[in-house]
Amino acid sequence: MFKNRKVCISGILAVTLFFGACKKWDDYKKYTASGEIVYPGAASGVTILPGNGRVLLTWVQGIDTKVKKYVVTWANGADSTVFEVSSKTGDTVKYFIDHLAESTYSFIIYTVDDQGHRSVPTEMPAIGVYGPKYAGTLLNRTIDAIAYEPGTKMLTIIWKTPDTVNTSTNIWYTDTLGVANKITLGPTKDTTQFPWSMGSRVYYKSAYKPVSIAIDSFEVTHLDSAKIENLPVPKNAWKEVDLPNDAVTNAYGTDLSNIWNGQPDGYPGIYHTDGAAIPHHFTFDLGQTYAKLTKFAEWGRQDGSFHNPDDFEVWGIADTAGAVTTLPGDDPGWKAESIAKGWTLLTEVKRTDDGIGEVQVNLIDSPPPVRFIRIRVLHTLDDNTASHMSEVSFWYNP
Repeated sequence: MFKNRKVCISGILAVTLFFGACKKWDDYKKYTASGEIVYPGAASGVTILPGNGRVLLTWVQGIDTKVKKYVVTWANGADSTVFEVSSKTGDTVKYFIDHLAESTYSFIIYTVDDQGHRSVPTEMPAIGVYGPKYAGTLLNRTIDAIAYEPGTKMLTIIWKTPDTVNTSTNIWYTDTLGVANKITLGPTKDTTQFPWSMGSRVYYKSAYKPVSIAIDSFEVTHLDSAKIENLPVPKNAWKEVDLPNDAVTNAYGTDLSNIWNGQPDGYPGIYHTDGAAIPHHFTFDLGQTYAKLTKFAEWGRQDGSFHNPDDFEVWGIADTAGAVTTLPGDDPGWKAESIAKGWTLLTEVKRTDDGIGEVQVNLIDSPPPVRFIRIRVLHTLDDNTASHMSEVSFWYNP
């Protein structure tokens, strides 16, 4: 009796388990009441490139030929765009999303087939979109040095290496014929050279990418002007001027022109004054008027220091007409007369060495235009009546 009861109970349990199992197996049907769920092939291998108020999405068209549309969403789904498939399997899909505010975005891509089925999402990592704020942080490439060659009239600009993703620098200048020109400096180049119209402005503007993969470059929002200053005054047009009371400068077979021949030298390649008490002075012409002389350098006799000046003044004037002084250089009233005649004291040089090597000094900050130079020697190392120099140089701002 109990044995049969066990059989009955076992049968009841088996039936119960069978119907229970059937119920779970059928459970999926409530999710597919309207048919099977179909997922079209998703976009894969997507690349997203940032730009100026836009991005470029690229990927390879998949093998699912039923895909007819792409949907791209961003801003947590608040914005989206839909576009038709126009490429074949294996082709590269390219799509720009424009008119984006400068911000960071996360994009999601879906494919949609001919039945309206949507693929699983392809989520892209967040990416920045750039605009005016980024452009406002940019600075033009920095100039390292500028040199000018008077003979060829060529201006050379040496540029520092850019510290960001520089793409180019445009440079505008006026050539020696007065013609406006533009040249472009690449990011790996550091030198530009061109014939330059003296005194004209040189402007430049750089462009950058925020990252190397960006599809757009951004120009700096302003032009900069090259600060062309402290150019050497060319010496080819210099000549001696013999004014009343100037010292004799060509004694013992020397010549005043030796001080602008470009080579510090020893005797006889120097000038040698003779027969004038100290203080004494001599005068020469720079060949043209310079609006702003900036610096001066002097070298004494190279093979003997005894007559080298250790204290002297440099004076300048634009025109000697009506500016001739009547007093000798050692007269106490000479300085007052010179100023009254229009001469300007550009600098006083006091040397504490043997006077042989180069000494370079700045001239006064705001000098008047100058063409004629007068050097007044106040003292020499041996406190003698003669003085020696072997080379002088000037610099100016155009």
